[in-house]
Amino acid sequence: MLRSLTMIGPGIMKVPINPLCAGWGAVESRMTDLAEYFQQEGIHVTIVNTPIKEEIIRLTNEAASEVVMLEYDDHIDIVPRLHSKNIFVTSHFGYLDHPSFFDHLAYYSIFNAFVQGANESRFTICALSPSIKQRYVEAGCQETRVRVVANGADTKKFLFYKEPHYPQRSIYLAKIESRKRQAIYQKIDTLYFAGNCVTHEFDTCSPRYLGEWTKNVLYTELSKYANLVLLSNGEAHPLVCCEALVCGLGLVLSEVATANLDTSLPFITVIPNDKLNDVDYVTHKIAENRSISLANRLEIRQYGITHFSWQTRIPQLIQLLFPTKS
Repeated sequence: MLRSLTMIGPGIMKVPINPLCAGWGAVESRMTDLAEYFQQEGIHVTIVNTPIKEEIIRLTNEAASEVVMLEYDDHIDIVPRLHSKNIFVTSHFGYLDHPSFFDHLAYYSIFNAFVQGANESRFTICALSPSIKQRYVEAGCQETRVRVVANGADTKKFLFYKEPHYPQRSIYLAKIESRKRQAIYQKIDTLYFAGNCVTHEFDTCSPRYLGEWTKNVLYTELSKYANLVLLSNGEAHPLVCCEALVCGLGLVLSEVATANLDTSLPFITVIPNDKLNDVDYVTHKIAENRSISLANRLEIRQYGITHFSWQTRIPQLIQLLFPTKS
């Protein structure tokens, strides 16, 4: 029997992603990768990716798929009008582990809709990390209705270099915005930045600003650097960390960016919250991590493949979506 699945996206950027074009986000990247792997496993995939909710409802119900995956928080209110008996919803909200931000961002209504929905037998929350799962459980969700489904990377698409082209360079790869805090670290002369800039605080005229990469550039360039830096003030499970690891890069992270990682590993450096604004301290830690990472690229890559490649994760995810009847 043909298995079928509909994936619902934000409707902001194109899905699947055109690897030759700039303008993509983590949600769109995840959806593109998952759709490709599902199709390879013989699952019929329909992608519904429009911001118009009435269109989402109509197209999803017309597809009549066995399973629906909703990948965008703001569309949670359409779920009662979907006909599917198996609905899996994922929040990519960067502050789920930090409810003090909810009031400021008016997120409580969306969060509560997730919690209330989890009381339905057809509704499963896919949490990006164990700590996010715990957040839902503490809010009243049945533990069996919340499953951890972390992000991953398509290992086959990324080039890997045993010796990086730029051993003295670190890369900060992310949308350039206040949440990611890149502007604070622009004076670090070994730190290079790539991403769409949406804040006036960041100097885009800097020679160390590499612009917004296409996916093809990401696949070929990321492994040329020694390590990755991500010092944001809110993250769920950063997709870029998975990508960096499979490319052999060590990580320098803020405390909120460490979901699903073994932070005891020598190539994963966590900057304490009270040190994030100490640029001299951060500079030293980036250099220290860069040295460790250069000496352990094969180990880093293997750790990334073992724990975060989609090739490893897809079989478990398919079993969750389409459980084999015993």
